[in-house]
Amino acid sequence: MKKPSSGPDPKNLTRFTRSVAISAAAGVMLSFLLLSTFAALMSVRDLPHSAVVPMSILAVAAGTILSGYCCARILRERGLLWGLCCGTLIFLLTLFCELMLLGQPIGILALYKYIIYAASGMIGGVLGVNKKRKPGAGGHSRRSA
Repeated sequence: MKKPSSGPDPKNLTRFTRSVAISAAAGVMLSFLLLSTFAALMSVRDLPHSAVVPMSILAVAAGTILSGYCCARILRERGLLWGLCCGTLIFLLTLFCELMLLGQPIGILALYKYIIYAASGMIGGVLGVNKKRKPGAGGHSRRSA
């Protein structure tokens, strides 16, 4: 039996870290694909400039929802926590890129972005944990005797 003072299990920590990283990568890829699609749409159609912000929010929200969903489906527990972790990781990645490219100081807009990222990730996490498994999935099959 594991002692309470022995700390977290390194095997689980690696599993959690890997799950969050893979899920965040999937979310970033979806966001990238949606942003690319929206950019192509804006170059073909004459959309107003005011449509840029809602489309980018939609793309990022969809990516973080997917990220939280995937992580919660992999880990099968604590959907809010893992969704928050995925949303926070994606936020930190985009904040770092934004600071490197634009060099602007962090303002109140960053807080709004973090709230959107975190809430979207948590929604995806809750959806992923609450998704019902197929009856035959997971190696447990029901056979009548």
